[in-house]
Amino acid sequence: MKTYHFYGHETATIKNENGLTPRDCYDILSGIWCADTCAPRMRSDWSPDNKTLGQCSITAFLIQDLFGGKVYGIRQSGGNYHCFNAVGDCVFDLTSEQFGDIKLDYHDCPEQLREVHFAKEEKRQRYEKLKAAFLAVMPTIRPMRKEHLERYGAIYAAAFSGEPWNDPWEPRDAVIHVGELLDSKQAYGLEYIVNGEVAGFILGSSMLFHYGRTFEINDLAVAPEHQRQGIAGRLLTHCLDDIKEQGMVGVHLITAGEGILPRFYEDFGFSKEKRVILMGREL
Repeated sequence: MKTYHFYGHETATIKNENGLTPRDCYDILSGIWCADTCAPRMRSDWSPDNKTLGQCSITAFLIQDLFGGKVYGIRQSGGNYHCFNAVGDCVFDLTSEQFGDIKLDYHDCPEQLREVHFAKEEKRQRYEKLKAAFLAVMPTIRPMRKEHLERYGAIYAAAFSGEPWNDPWEPRDAVIHVGELLDSKQAYGLEYIVNGEVAGFILGSSMLFHYGRTFEINDLAVAPEHQRQGIAGRLLTHCLDDIKEQGMVGVHLITAGEGILPRFYEDFGFSKEKRVILMGREL
C-alpha cells in the first residue's frame, strides 16, 4: 500500500461528498504545487523535492473548502503561522514535509481565519490559482451505475487485452461480464470520474469463507488514456477502507488472472502465493 509521510496521514481517510480523502488530495496537489503557489519569501528555495514549502495556508483553506472543519496555526519565528486542518477528531497537515525531521506541536493552536490571511492580496491570488488547478482535475469516486455498462465494457476490454493477457476481450463480452457481476446480490463497485467521464472502476462482492466474511475483488480496470495517474491505487485504497469499515476479515484477489500478479498488487500486500489480505487476524 502506498506510504504517506505528512502529519496525520494514518487517520486521514475521511471522505468528502466526492469520495476523496485527504490522501487523495495530497496526491493531486503533488502535481499542482509549484513555485508560483509558494509564498514569495520562500520561492527561491522551492523545488519539486520540497514541493510543500510555502504552501501551507492556501492548501489548508482549500482543504477546508472540500472537507469543512477548521484551520489552525502553529506560530513560527517571525510571527507567521504554519496552517493545518482539523475535521472533527481528524487532524492532518498536508504540507508538514517541508519541515523534514523537525517535530511540530499540533496541540492548543489558535484558529486561523481566511479573512485575515486573504487580506494579503498575493496570498488570495495564490489560493485562487491553487483551487482552480485542483478543481480542474478533481475526480469523483462513487458507486458504479448500470447506465455506464457500455463504458465499463470498453475500459475492461482495453485494459485486459494485449500483454500479459493472452485472451483479448471483445467490448460486448466485457459488458456482459461486468453486468453479470453488478447484478450479483453482494456486488460492490466504485467508479472513478474525471471531467464527467468514467476513467476506471473496481468491482467485486462479499463471500463467506471458513475464516469469515471476505471481499473478492473481481475487476480493477483503468482506461488506457487515464493510466499511470494513480487512479487504480485510489480505487483500491477506497475499496479496502470500506471493507475495513464493514468488518470483513479479508480481501481475496482474483482480478490479476491466473499466474499473473502485477507489482501494483504487491505494493498493497498481496502475493502470488496467497492472494488474501487479512484484516487484523491470522488465517
